[in-house]
Amino acid sequence: MHSTTANLRQRSFTFICNWLLPLGLLCLLIGLPLLPDRSIYHKLFYALIAAPALVALLLRPQELRLLLREPIVLAFLAYAAWALLSISWSDTDASIGSLFKRPVYIFMLMAGCCLLAHQNRRRFAHSMLIAALAVLPIVFYALAEVATTWKPGHRLIGTGALDNPLLSSHLFGFFCILWLGLGMTLPRRLGWLAALPALALAATLLATGSRTPLLAASLAGAWLALACWNKRSLVLILIGLSGLSALLLLYPEALLARGTSYRLELWQDTLSRISQRPWLGFGFDAHLAIQLPGFPVPFSEPHSFAIGVLYYTGIVGLCLWLAMHLVALRQCWVNRANYLFVIAGALLVYGLGGGLAEGGGILARPKEHWFLTWIPLALIAALSLSQRTSGART
Repeated sequence: MHSTTANLRQRSFTFICNWLLPLGLLCLLIGLPLLPDRSIYHKLFYALIAAPALVALLLRPQELRLLLREPIVLAFLAYAAWALLSISWSDTDASIGSLFKRPVYIFMLMAGCCLLAHQNRRRFAHSMLIAALAVLPIVFYALAEVATTWKPGHRLIGTGALDNPLLSSHLFGFFCILWLGLGMTLPRRLGWLAALPALALAATLLATGSRTPLLAASLAGAWLALACWNKRSLVLILIGLSGLSALLLLYPEALLARGTSYRLELWQDTLSRISQRPWLGFGFDAHLAIQLPGFPVPFSEPHSFAIGVLYYTGIVGLCLWLAMHLVALRQCWVNRANYLFVIAGALLVYGLGGGLAEGGGILARPKEHWFLTWIPLALIAALSLSQRTSGART
């Protein structure tokens, strides 16, 4: 009887790691442009990542012990704990249960990625590659639609549940950097295969009309050039400088026409509020309404992740948030001989750049902002745990 139960537990655990979690990661990465609305996207995340990861940890508790030794996961838990503690001085109207679930979802994302990479690292990498390939028809369709319906001022949004050009750029930029990373790290005879997908996704980024992703992509390109530092690094730098010069000469309004888009005013207003409670912040999910002249509806975000973290969780929270990213980037730099770490690091750098002038909410449910922060961090945590445990086994 005991042998039968143990066998069933092992088979269930293997099924979750080999099938449900890869499918869940694939749906998480390409679900937004394919699904008709966000509620289905959320339900797929709960059904294919959050719940299976929880069941897997219950089936094999020793995996939880490994997970809790991962520095990135520990840094996230420290930040999440501080954010949850800050509810005690927040003026939020949301229930504690509703707010508590948000970091749990992110922890389950990290757990799911770590379980998948630990049990089957090849399938983990293949899930990322399949997602990168699967997004290409979506990108080509979006570009074709823009080319046939374009009017002055039109900005690409995308398909499915995507409904905002700036938010869509987070997803397209994620895959642009993924393909660019593949082009930089694949063997020379295969690297050129990534050129067309990277260029198509770069064109999609430009078509969204969003400028912050261009800065973020430049930072990610600099990371790739430094981390790889080979002949392709010089080519990448030359292409990047040439592309920026061509954009300024041929289409300068793409970068300059909208000025700062009220970012400076939003940041100044938020920072003046932060000065009232700099160390502790106003608390997780605290009310924020920034009224700018000429806008009937107030802004609910400062349009900067770092300033948002500072507003809600103060200097203490910002230090924990920065530590989480620095730990992840250090892991990627130390392990830059592994192409997966190089690409994951580039994705995180892209997210940091994209968050400079976008977002502001913290610990959200699955949405486009996850492509800037939580998905790259989860991927790096998974790679780090797999690297550490494989080294221990050898």
